[in-house]
Amino acid sequence: MQMKIGGDTLALDVNIRRQIESEAEKFAARFPTGQIDAQITIQEEFDPLHGHRVRCELSARVSPGCQIVVRDARKTASEAILEVFTTARRNIRRSRRQNLPATAPPITCAASAQLARY
Repeated sequence: MQMKIGGDTLALDVNIRRQIESEAEKFAARFPTGQIDAQITIQEEFDPLHGHRVRCELSARVSPGCQIVVRDARKTASEAILEVFTTARRNIRRSRRQNLPATAPPITCAASAQLARY
């Protein structure tokens, strides 16, 4: 897995980098056969409505045709990082479900005509 961590001075903090790396390893474990390219950006921002917050963004290419981009802002960096990776895992599960073929056989015209009589 190739990973690039960027942003402002928060990206230099050792504890934040460790948390990002551990969450990225958990995320990469879901794709044992694929090569993942991830870019994580973490920075402080000021929102007039919510005050000072930490914004985390994950952009990951998990396969040649699939890219995940997740952004979130929270009061602390650890909350933002955890929420971004949790959302990314959830989005991957959803996309896999949508790509699965239907297991039930399709209803044919004869079967639908019989259902209409009842």
